[in-house]
Amino acid sequence: MNHSEVRGPFEAVEVAPAKMNRRQEAKARTRVKVMQAARGLFGELGYDGATIRDIAKRAGMSTGAVFANFTDKTDLFEAIYTEDAETMMDVMRDAAGSDASVGIAARLSALFAAGYRQSFDNLPMVRAVVVRSWLQGDDAEGRMRVQDRGLANLISDVLRDAVKTGELKGDIDARLAAEMLQSAYTRNYRHALFDKGSLDQLSARIDAQVGMLLNGMKA
Repeated sequence: MNHSEVRGPFEAVEVAPAKMNRRQEAKARTRVKVMQAARGLFGELGYDGATIRDIAKRAGMSTGAVFANFTDKTDLFEAIYTEDAETMMDVMRDAAGSDASVGIAARLSALFAAGYRQSFDNLPMVRAVVVRSWLQGDDAEGRMRVQDRGLANLISDVLRDAVKTGELKGDIDARLAAEMLQSAYTRNYRHALFDKGSLDQLSARIDAQVGMLLNGMKA
């Protein structure tokens, strides 16, 4: 992101972002190490099984260092979820592209396949997120909806592009359709987690679901 200092109505001077001092850099490195250790342990032991003491030990530091960066285990877990979700969104957005001439089915297939590829090597952490949302109920799901909303917006944008090109009907409810596709995409993870579905099976499954939904919306 560019930072500008505006001097007048037509003049702006670029201002470089402030550099971190040594203490800030050290704290940032500690935070990264803690999150890496916690991500592994949450995947191996689940949210309840992983303790702050275990996380600190794996990171090679004291529990005090963990608490210097995160208020508690929930704060740490949600920081990991948020970081992973933001990375996932960037990957899926890039995969979808912005060229509407590619076709709605191809763009959605690329978008969802990229999401599955990004997370398939980290399925244990995905399992921890799913189980935690089930155990914690509405509160946990409410926090996760902040991230989920971004995916629904991305899918909606792709659908609206297809409306503009005439590939889909002009009167479709893009938001509702996006939420249906997002729900299918998310639920397919359970197939991978509990039925041991492969990456190829997940991609084929979502392609079939996309095809069924698009058939009712084509112009």
